[in-house]
Amino acid sequence: MSSTPRLRALIAGTALVAALGTALVFPPGFAAASSELDGASVGKTADQITASLTAKGYQVRKIKPEDGMLEAYVLKDGKRYEIYVDTATGTVAKVKAKD
Repeated sequence: MSSTPRLRALIAGTALVAALGTALVFPPGFAAASSELDGASVGKTADQITASLTAKGYQVRKIKPEDGMLEAYVLKDGKRYEIYVDTATGTVAKVKAKD
């Protein structure tokens, strides 16, 4: 029995999982906020971060130190996010959507 049909089925299944995986893992709105901010330069201080995020349409509620970074608690379009900023580079390291 040839392994070619099995290999084709495996490749097709892998492609389907890859295509659907992002939609199944992340909550609605996460990808939009994440892709907009991932790696974005927003500043190294709380004032710079607040100004940058406000200009991008976020309402900054609070910024506090967390694990060697600054964590901004923000709202946008009725959704809450935690945005972690690397203060050494001033870039967004992680975006976390909250329920």
